[in-house]
Amino acid sequence: MQHEDLVRAVVAAVAFGVMLAGHYIGDHWAQTSVQAYGKGLDAAGCVRSTAMWHCAGHVASWTLTTTVFLLVAAWWLKLPLEPGWLAAGVTLNAVTHFIADLRTPLIRLGRLLGRGGYIDQVGVVRPAGPTNSGPGTGLFELDQAWHIGWLAVSALIIAGPPV
Repeated sequence: MQHEDLVRAVVAAVAFGVMLAGHYIGDHWAQTSVQAYGKGLDAAGCVRSTAMWHCAGHVASWTLTTTVFLLVAAWWLKLPLEPGWLAAGVTLNAVTHFIADLRTPLIRLGRLLGRGGYIDQVGVVRPAGPTNSGPGTGLFELDQAWHIGWLAVSALIIAGPPV
């Protein structure tokens, strides 16, 4: 393994780890309740423009959170980030997060890939009754898996191409 390859591997590993931490903070602490409940196109009585606005607001704060985590780690560890690859990885992350958090595209993809039963059957019963989205549901688990998978791809992009 060449020195440049080792540096890229370290950048990818650190990027993934700190962006994963930032993802959980951004998804569960920075997101407002209004955004969490209003961003899905699958909600009863959904107004598309309102859902898109809530989703965009969430993705903006989420992207800021993951990027701050990444930049602080890069500064602390003196990692060599290339601005173009950094921008490409962060943008990919934001776009894929936005698509999934509208929920309808993720539901359609899940059903297309044979995960409809998982979406429909994995759920929790809350005081107000059973729910099909949010923590403890199949849709939530598919959402988190989607995000973490794209975090990994984004981290590889941020590390840059082989030289």
